[in-house]
Amino acid sequence: MRAGDMVRFKATYQLCGELEEDQRPWLVGLLIEYHKWEKIATIMYDDKLIRIPARNTQKFGRRYLEHYDK
Repeated sequence: MRAGDMVRFKATYQLCGELEEDQRPWLVGLLIEYHKWEKIATIMYDDKLIRIPARNTQKFGRRYLEHYDK
């Protein structure tokens, strides 16, 4: 993942409330910063910067478009 990539990430507690982690929706944002040694991604979503663990972040690609094409 590089800065400027579109990424999808699991919503955090602050964004979706008290849902179980496996029930949280995937959201799409813009990757601002990611360093491999930190394993933390900084993502811009809804005009806010959010720091997410890399394990909850994936590069957004064509394979996900069918889920967001509504």
